[in-house]
Amino acid sequence: MAQSGVRLFLAELESHCNSSAIATFLNSDGESFAIDLNRQGHKVTYGTDLDIKEFFVAKLLGGCQPHGSLILRSFTPDIDEFTQLPIKELRGYVLQGTGNDLEFEKLPPKVMFACHNTDAETGEPLPLEQSVRYC
Repeated sequence: MAQSGVRLFLAELESHCNSSAIATFLNSDGESFAIDLNRQGHKVTYGTDLDIKEFFVAKLLGGCQPHGSLILRSFTPDIDEFTQLPIKELRGYVLQGTGNDLEFEKLPPKVMFACHNTDAETGEPLPLEQSVRYC
């Protein structure tokens, strides 16, 4: 079910930023934009520049006409017992512009897994990435 609002979407992203995360946005023209999120206490900062959060929101609103997508890679303090690497959580969202706002829908973990591990051109399985949790 789609949810409305830029503010709700940013809150959704921030709720999954334990310490750091990378948001990669793909607009309706196929152009990508990535931004780092970093948590310090209760505050999440976007990128390194002061105005980058507003720039990111403008990219989302302008780039989701009609649709866009976003992948959030969150880094956790958990360590994979087999690789001894930090575990990364992957979440995917489908975005739709609604004038001056947007709607978003989170992809289920099984769909994220399939998208992340399938070659888009051939449909063949890709080698599994280590230390990833699909959320």
